[in-house]
Amino acid sequence: MKAQTVEASTIIPTNEYLDLLTANLEIPEEISKKHQNSSIDITFILTITKDGSVFNPKIQNDSLNLESNLKKAVEKLPKWNPKTEDGTAVVSRKAFNLSIFITSDKSTEAIALPPDIAKHFMKVFDVNKIIGDQSLNLNFIIDFYIEIDGSFSEIDITKSSHPEYNSKILNYFSSLPKLKESIPEKRTKYFLPIKINFS
Repeated sequence: MKAQTVEASTIIPTNEYLDLLTANLEIPEEISKKHQNSSIDITFILTITKDGSVFNPKIQNDSLNLESNLKKAVEKLPKWNPKTEDGTAVVSRKAFNLSIFITSDKSTEAIALPPDIAKHFMKVFDVNKIIGDQSLNLNFIIDFYIEIDGSFSEIDITKSSHPEYNSKILNYFSSLPKLKESIPEKRTKYFLPIKINFS
């Protein structure tokens, strides 16, 4: 009889996993300068252990010496559902290609959200709508544009302690009402770090 095999899979959608990996992967400044306004393409291999953790991620032909940075980025990501054969977890490998665009356009870099607008966020922020009544310590950074009409666009989570909640966080922020005051004079990109600690 043929063994029933279930391939390893990410706990969150694979595209979200790779987006988070890209966001957490630190590119050294000298590489960023050398490759500005172009893409860095890397192929990497993840070894997924029986408990779903990732062991010793490797970059093929690591000419940019990014492997140690990749390991640090992977450590921040959630575990996998391990590969199983007839219901028994086994070690497996997955290969991915990642294309990271390096921009030199300083005008698109996010700036810290001014305190008066941050206060607006904290007033309307309802953590129970995102995580329910679970006692989690949530720590994430969200990037977004504020348009000249006070609306929010291109909302993105760049770092997250609990990536499994990212889609809920994004949906929540997408449903927030427009700003009515402290609206910037031009379309501006901001970042907002949020920490929620349950004691």
